[in-house]
Amino acid sequence: MSGLVLELQRDALNNKIDISNLVRKALVVSRKLEIKEVESWLNQELNGYTVSEDSLPKYRELNGTLKVYNPMRGLIPFRIANSELTHELSYRRVPHSIAELETYSQSNESGTILLNYPTEVRDSLMRVMELPMEPYLEIGIGQVIALIDSLRNKILDWALELEKKGVKGEGMTFSSHEKHAAENVTYKITNNIGSMENSQLQQASDCSQQSLQFETSDKHIAEFIETLKLSINQLNLNESDTKELNAEVATIEHQLSSPNPKKVILSESLKSVRNIVEGTTGSLVATGLLAQLGVLI
Repeated sequence: MSGLVLELQRDALNNKIDISNLVRKALVVSRKLEIKEVESWLNQELNGYTVSEDSLPKYRELNGTLKVYNPMRGLIPFRIANSELTHELSYRRVPHSIAELETYSQSNESGTILLNYPTEVRDSLMRVMELPMEPYLEIGIGQVIALIDSLRNKILDWALELEKKGVKGEGMTFSSHEKHAAENVTYKITNNIGSMENSQLQQASDCSQQSLQFETSDKHIAEFIETLKLSINQLNLNESDTKELNAEVATIEHQLSSPNPKKVILSESLKSVRNIVEGTTGSLVATGLLAQLGVLI
């Protein structure tokens, strides 16, 4: 009976072996070698990730096309004037279990899958549409297949590195020397897949979007919001606009208080603030606020 590491290499090279079974065997190896970080990685591949999208492995990033669902015409392209925002919304890292992704790749007839946006992102996008429609990200199934192959390759690389360090196993067991040698491989593999701790993730299809990079800092946005709050009563807004403005301020403050503020939401809320403030006329206060917004947006 050959050692587990060599068996793992053979299975990784055999495309007839389901990726889920390959990950399970790799999990057995990591557990027997007592490599906690790799074990955590493989457990999340099997069960789905429970960390923030930014902490997901790079190989789980997919690129798609923005679409909205029109009740009369079905899915149609969703175009946003801001090219940077369009780019950021087009890239997503998926948290689904590898078994789910494998099922999509084997049973999908349309050639594509649709990813929902989380509620707060969806609502922010729909607010800027003339006719609010549900937004989606359409992903080609070929990218899912490539993701699965990437995981297979990473497991193979890890198994090859273990063998290089003299870690092969005897049947289903490893010696103390092999366990110690395997520790030298742990950092390399976990460093490649990134940190997977201390964060949250939208489950199922609700993946978070990539952050939109601002030229200004969150500190500057916070300073503007404090100025805006002191100026609201001087803008002479009607009741409806005042309520809407206060709601946008609350949204921005909520994002700024988050450990991982979503830049796309901050961007769209600031644009909504600008639209409201632009509706006031002959106000020096409004002019000053718009000048500050010009720097932020």
